[in-house]
Amino acid sequence: MKWFIFAIVAAAILLVFAAVYALSAWRNKRKRPKYKTTAPDDDPKFLRDLAEKLKAEPDSTEETDGPAEGPASDK
Repeated sequence: MKWFIFAIVAAAILLVFAAVYALSAWRNKRKRPKYKTTAPDDDPKFLRDLAEKLKAEPDSTEETDGPAEGPASDK
């Protein structure tokens, strides 16, 4: 009979802790922000605007006829 009472008390304590944990998790879930963050490269409007901006910019690279001169090409 002692073990039966012990089991009932232990189960009741576990039930109280589980209920408190579930309620606090539920409250925190409601308090979380409801927006989704995205990187700028995931936004189609951003990509279209970037492509238009890059097309409008003058090309500043210089055209060269041959391999680049530098320490890597010294053989």
